[in-house]
Amino acid sequence: MPKAFSDTERERIKAKLIKAGQSLINRMGLRHLCVDDAAHAAGISKGSFYSFFPSREEFILSVFEAWEAEYRGALIKEISESKGTARERVQRFFLGAFAILEKEPGLTQMNSREIQAIIERLPPERLKTHQDTDNRVLGEAFGRWISEGLLVPDLSEAMRGLVPMLFSIVIHRDDFPPGTYQPAVKLICEALAMRIGGRR
Repeated sequence: MPKAFSDTERERIKAKLIKAGQSLINRMGLRHLCVDDAAHAAGISKGSFYSFFPSREEFILSVFEAWEAEYRGALIKEISESKGTARERVQRFFLGAFAILEKEPGLTQMNSREIQAIIERLPPERLKTHQDTDNRVLGEAFGRWISEGLLVPDLSEAMRGLVPMLFSIVIHRDDFPPGTYQPAVKLICEALAMRIGGRR
């Protein structure tokens, strides 16, 4: 029977499991992520692992949500608090997003088949909660930036599609002809900033 942990222990162990998951995914890829390895890294048994996460898929989603929360806050701050014109700040936002995706290889090592397999095994309500949180956080940020004159209005639907677009580009970076990926990324960021950056 899994050991009972205090609330403080649970918080600490859960954080260790998430960090272990990020490290394992970066090092070995999602396909080779093993619950036993994550539990061992956090100093708990496999049975105890399932008292924190009901399935491997829930664990994977939680790992990606932790990455998302960490980096999304930094990117949002880049537009909200940095210096420069609206277009300069928007361009830095997109360049920063690409840099993050390249820094954490685990974020972009999945192929569409692996993503679909994880989605199909997650409870629909868990998936909906995740999507609702994404839409709320991004919607609030985009709305604030529009009201501050940092983004062109009436692009909120297109803006929500930009995040998966960035993932798709990075996932397919090996398909770019040699030497063209970085210049293409820079051009995409410049073009996006020109199109959606406000007049501030």
